[in-house]
Amino acid sequence: MRFTRRSFLSLAGVVCLAHCGSSPSAGSSASGDGGDCYPDNDGITNVPETVDVVVDDRGFYPGSPDSGAYADAGMKTVIATQNSSTVTFTLTNRGTQPHGFEVECTSVLSVYPSLPAGCSSTACFPSDSTIAPLAPGATKTVTFVTPVPDNLNYPFKSSAPGDAKNPALNGSDGSAWSLM
Repeated sequence: MRFTRRSFLSLAGVVCLAHCGSSPSAGSSASGDGGDCYPDNDGITNVPETVDVVVDDRGFYPGSPDSGAYADAGMKTVIATQNSSTVTFTLTNRGTQPHGFEVECTSVLSVYPSLPAGCSSTACFPSDSTIAPLAPGATKTVTFVTPVPDNLNYPFKSSAPGDAKNPALNGSDGSAWSLM
């Protein structure tokens, strides 16, 4: 697992899209390689990961609450894992208000421009990757499988309605989950 703070290697810009209903395995073959819709770009999948993130009133930060890995407000966070992999994700709220976590859908067309008929042009994280707003001091862990389409950035934000006006929590700062 790698976290990158600041600009993320000039990967394609991330367009925040409304949540969609595509499943992470849409178009995948039995082997999980993405089949005809989303062939794997690096040949690596199914790499279990543990990801710990702290959220507070200023943004998201990598690491567990006791790691001291706090960064300057306004810096984006990028979480990087492999596609088609089981992730155990823990979110800890160190803020004074409720904060949650959700990954938005993204277009796959920058990486898969010629999709076969029937393949979705958007990809989404599974619904079990979303964490409802947590009270201050609370921690929650979820386990899910990342989507098949890789080489994409999936924007993330807090799922708390009160965070909609905070750029460090509403996804407009460029924070993203990158699937390799």
